[in-house]
Amino acid sequence: MSEGQREHMQLQHALQSLFEQGRDPMFITNEQGRIIQANPAFFSLYEYSTQDSNALDDSGIWQNTLHNFDWHQSFLSTVKEEGYWSGELHVSSKSGEIIPVWTQIVKVNDCFAVTQVDLRERDKVTRKLEQFSRLQSLATLAGGVAHEFNNILGGIQGHLYLFKRQLEAITDKDKDRFSRIDALMTRASGLVQNLLAFSKQKPTASAEVHLQTLLDETVSICKRSIDAGITITMVLPSEPIIIQADAVVLKQHIFELINNAQSAILRQRLEQGQCSVAEKICIQLSLVSSDMLEILVQDNGCGMQDAVLRHCLDPFFSTEPVGKGTGLGLSSALSYVEQLHGSLEIESVHGEYTKVRITLPVQAEAAAVVADKGCVLLIDDEEDLRDSIEEILVYHGYTVITASDGVEGLDIWRAQQADIDAVVMDIVMPNMNGIEMATELRKENRALPICLTTGYSQQAVPEYLHVNLIRKPLNPDLLLEFLEAAIPKA
Repeated sequence: MSEGQREHMQLQHALQSLFEQGRDPMFITNEQGRIIQANPAFFSLYEYSTQDSNALDDSGIWQNTLHNFDWHQSFLSTVKEEGYWSGELHVSSKSGEIIPVWTQIVKVNDCFAVTQVDLRERDKVTRKLEQFSRLQSLATLAGGVAHEFNNILGGIQGHLYLFKRQLEAITDKDKDRFSRIDALMTRASGLVQNLLAFSKQKPTASAEVHLQTLLDETVSICKRSIDAGITITMVLPSEPIIIQADAVVLKQHIFELINNAQSAILRQRLEQGQCSVAEKICIQLSLVSSDMLEILVQDNGCGMQDAVLRHCLDPFFSTEPVGKGTGLGLSSALSYVEQLHGSLEIESVHGEYTKVRITLPVQAEAAAVVADKGCVLLIDDEEDLRDSIEEILVYHGYTVITASDGVEGLDIWRAQQADIDAVVMDIVMPNMNGIEMATELRKENRALPICLTTGYSQQAVPEYLHVNLIRKPLNPDLLLEFLEAAIPKA
């Protein structure tokens, strides 16, 4: 065998190996476009088995699906005349998925040699880059709008407060109007907070968070208000998992995910007219690697249609009726998770389920115990609210003593005042309200930090009491800021 023959055989062997083992689709067609031979990568990409090879001869599956068969034949005639073509085609797989492929066609005697490259990953990256660019621009705009809107709300709130104080008499109709204004301002304030969180311009306090405890307490709160027909289950690992995050913010986002899951199940129930399967929400915490964890929130509700799934993380996108949602829940959750150097992904099948996966970095080991920030006497007759505020304060390093009304609170204060650094209490309570108790406290301690909370009260807070006032629904950040500034550092 001559040297030239040996090299020719080596080349043939190399090309045959490339054809059979290559990761990219390769195939040969006759002049009519019928596939004569295809490599395994071709069958894999288009979801056919090798036993389908006879059917492929007549299927013409690799033609551009955006055009008809006549266009395909005209295209082949052009390639036959020019001998070469390269460009992007969109080809249908057996399941009907349209796959973008970079295609090179070479005329070889009386047939065509075709090689292709799957461009789906490229398209995913491109879409992510485009979305990231849009989100960056929108985040900058949202942050500016939110700050300006906050200033406007502050001015309105101040003038409203002065207006109410100057009224000598107020009718029930006026009271109702003020209540409506308060409710609208609370809603607007919540929108501003979401905008600031989305734009990453709202600072959050990062601390050590034990996720098992956080999830357990979040689910406990949810179980009190969730529909009785829905079962919530949790799967938690035995070993502690610790991260660095703002427990209040993270808990709120998980609470919203559970609430979304409940809405999906209730919508499914409404559409079907009955409960065809056991309605379930499952929260699962697991380690996916030595340094990453996953929080999975899954429901068997109505799921999302593809059009909704593609946009569910977009800011201001909502399927809720006007006034029921801002469309910032999921996008704010995504923004916060990304601040923690994590990721949030959603998988959903319409009519079957939705899965939300949050991936976050794990803290290697527990940090040293944080010194107690102080002792807070918390007084509120609403047990659920009192419990939730207590959890927030404990998470942030405070010792909390609770009471259900002013009388009980005053007894606790007089017995333990040497240990109490601040008092937080509602204004409207039975037996002794917050104003009355604050008056008694000021007789005994002029410097004690006191914070009153109220949803709506016609009774003004006397200035001589020197107390802080926060309106309900209580913003945890405002309360924490007050305590941080009011309680002297040890």
